[in-house]
Amino acid sequence: MSKREEIQRRENYRSKASYPIWYRDLADGSEEGEWIRTVSRDLSGGGAAFEMPDCPPADRKPGDLLEIQLVVPPTPVFAIAEVVRIFEDNKGRLCAGVMFASINSRDRDRIVRAVLREGVKNP
Repeated sequence: MSKREEIQRRENYRSKASYPIWYRDLADGSEEGEWIRTVSRDLSGGGAAFEMPDCPPADRKPGDLLEIQLVVPPTPVFAIAEVVRIFEDNKGRLCAGVMFASINSRDRDRIVRAVLREGVKNP
């Protein structure tokens, strides 16, 4: 399969733009965890990938739920995201790929618009 075919299989266009993200673990079902700040490596209406500076690989796994605050100007977007993959980038940093499991449709639309605008500016 060519790279072009792989890209066209995605449901949502994905941008490599960096947006501020705060996340916290929802593993115990509470909302009292510490917020961790990072930035997106890529973003789409369906999910995101970002560096996870807070934990070793054994502490995070697919299926984990995270509460996400993502700054899409002018205001933050809130979502619950499910970790779908854990990977190391080319510099050995631990990253997570997540899909939005629960997000307001207006917030998802804001993300899509921001990602498309970024794609037009930086094709």
